Amino acid sequence: MKSVFVKLLVVFYFLLAYSSYNAQEPGVIKVKKESSLVKAVFDNVDLKLMAVDRFGNPRDNQIASYKLWIKGKGDVKMYQGFNNNLSPEMIKELNKLKKAAKIFFTEIQVKDDDEHLTKLPDVIDTWFPNCKNCDNKGKGY
Repeated sequence: MKSVFVKLLVVFYFLLAYSSYNAQEPGVIKVKKESSLVKAVFDNVDLKLMAVDRFGNPRDNQIASYKLWIKGKGDVKMYQGFNNNLSPEMIKELNKLKKAAKIFFTEIQVKDDDEHLTKLPDVIDTWFPNCKNCDNKGKGY
């Protein structure tokens, strides 16, 4: 009885070893590199768009392209940008504004550390004009 049990145990052991030996290896292992850049922010002092890493630190990565939408009084204007700084045409349009306006940066593409293009989420900001352009004369402020 004891020898039958030992024989069954040995056979079971060999079957288990054989099945694990013939296990299929995975064909392809896909690895997705996680980008450290998570969003873009608009610097309204230097008038440029900057990439920000996942820790909130501004990075000096180059912005490859974006679209700037300026929502003015009754109309929306779109400008295409191809670097971090706003173009003179965009700055001229922003300086013409007499009241606060919403500005949107969409389709932002930035070059990461390996020079690959990475898409960042849209940026919504409010542009406040320089007060010398404002119509404040009759309002008391």
